[in-house]
Amino acid sequence: MTTRRSLHFSGDRHEALVAMDSVAEGRGWCNLVPDVYDDVPDLRVNFLGLWSNRGVVMASYITVGERHGQRQPSSLGLLHTRGRLGRERIMGLLGGAPFLIRLDHGQRGLVLEVPVATPARQVLDVMCTMTTALCDYDAKDSWRLDVYTRT
Repeated sequence: MTTRRSLHFSGDRHEALVAMDSVAEGRGWCNLVPDVYDDVPDLRVNFLGLWSNRGVVMASYITVGERHGQRQPSSLGLLHTRGRLGRERIMGLLGGAPFLIRLDHGQRGLVLEVPVATPARQVLDVMCTMTTALCDYDAKDSWRLDVYTRT
């Protein structure tokens, strides 16, 4: 069973970091969207695996449990409407985070591999930076984090 809870944050990210730690090592995932001034829905994936061309950018941090006793990297996905971003732009948005680019697709978005033991603070910083930078709408300096925990 999976439980969902949402929280909003801006300058103080403590509660968001605790929430991200709660899904570590395969216990769930988090979706992050920037708060915007307009009433616009989040980007969504439809049954064909493509998203609508209107909506607020969304980052998804998905953790993975151990396999054969070995910790596995997590993934960070980004649904956006900007098409392919290119390696240079992605590296600039990462701000030095050692994430590997797994997919940069014009219609499927961006998928990054998050190395094992990456601090939640670094993951959250990248999520906030990328969603704000790639948002097509005027974003506030606050975000909504939806946390899905497997029980």
